Amino acid sequence: MTISYTDALRYARDKKVVLPEEFYLLDLNARQYATTVSCLASLDQIRTVINLANKAVESGSTLQDFKKKVKAEGIELSPHHLDNIFRTNVQSAYAHGIWTQQQENKANRPYLRYSSLTDSRVRPSHLALNNIIRHIDDSFWLTHYVPNGYMCRCGIDSLTEAQAIKLGITPDDKLPGVQPDKGWAVSPASYGKHLNVVVQEKITEALAVDAPLSSELIKVRDEALIAQQANDEIVKVFQPMSGQSRKNLEVIVDRVIDKNKDVEPSAMRMLTELIREDEQSLTNLFKTSIMKDDTQSSVIVNWMKRSFNSLMSVAKNLKTKISGNNIKGFDLLNLQKGNVIGIQTPTLFRTAEQAGKNIVITDANGAALDLTKFNGLNGALLAPDLNLEVVSISDVEIVLRKTSEVATRLFVANNTVYSLG
Repeated sequence: MTISYTDALRYARDKKVVLPEEFYLLDLNARQYATTVSCLASLDQIRTVINLANKAVESGSTLQDFKKKVKAEGIELSPHHLDNIFRTNVQSAYAHGIWTQQQENKANRPYLRYSSLTDSRVRPSHLALNNIIRHIDDSFWLTHYVPNGYMCRCGIDSLTEAQAIKLGITPDDKLPGVQPDKGWAVSPASYGKHLNVVVQEKITEALAVDAPLSSELIKVRDEALIAQQANDEIVKVFQPMSGQSRKNLEVIVDRVIDKNKDVEPSAMRMLTELIREDEQSLTNLFKTSIMKDDTQSSVIVNWMKRSFNSLMSVAKNLKTKISGNNIKGFDLLNLQKGNVIGIQTPTLFRTAEQAGKNIVITDANGAALDLTKFNGLNGALLAPDLNLEVVSISDVEIVLRKTSEVATRLFVANNTVYSLG
């Protein structure tokens, strides 16, 4: 059996599950849900398997892909063990998103119900929790929220107060005296602490007996912290989604499912942000990161390029010529023939309401996302690291073409930094 983001999205749609915004940041935060892997001989193997599991979550890879990559690293683990690792990372990530959504909606649905399967495979301890109903703020959920063990298939339903009263709120003396599997009695709000806590414990242990190992662990920790800080910067500039943005996101998700492509969740969120007419924060973050030479900025730039490329698998422009009258953030009034415009970040190109010269980009095949392939959207999103030469200018039209020549000079127009050759 394989698991992919497309499968998860399709399942959620079929079940009419409203996915929270956090789902679309899942790959950015996947490392938070990593857990240590037992039965491995060394730190390098532990780190390798955790990284491969997180990359599988980030890229939407299947379980089989994950197993092949672990084997390619020369690490021998049973198929069942690998299955546990992979599914547990995905489960924990989804559970955190659902918990966040339930917290945001608890004014309307203030109760939760534990729901286990009742087939022959369910663990007796999990079956004993079936149909327990408690208030969402009750301390019971700090230890018994799903998943409650490896391969846990249980779920948590949110209920209105009327539904909870009708079904019967579980009193204290009726709570079963069972606990989650060892190591799983953790609040869903604390999933993100697992890796840091585990690494810090290992650093403390190693400092006393193994200096090289402690140095290696500190390096792992510091790399993870830098990456997380970069991800936090990305999340920070995502504004709360408007009603229109939510509709646009649904359109994008529909296309991804239709094409059966495993696009990174945050790539869909990035696209939703970049097609807003008033968006500037995310673009500014990208431009600032491109101009800096540090590790955190590199993480942000690499995420930008990886996300854009994953979207290209869904809506790559195949036209030889695209047109519009506005390249967002660029003042084209003072252009001259032979200038080279340097597009450094994904940039919106479309026909805007205001009048302006028609802009034509030739040799455009593969140089942009065709937004018209997302039903209801229009225009294109130009690729990062794209250079466009001014071929001709007239009173009514500007013609640009893709070029291998790189823009080298920086100019500032309308408070926007961009490049001209």
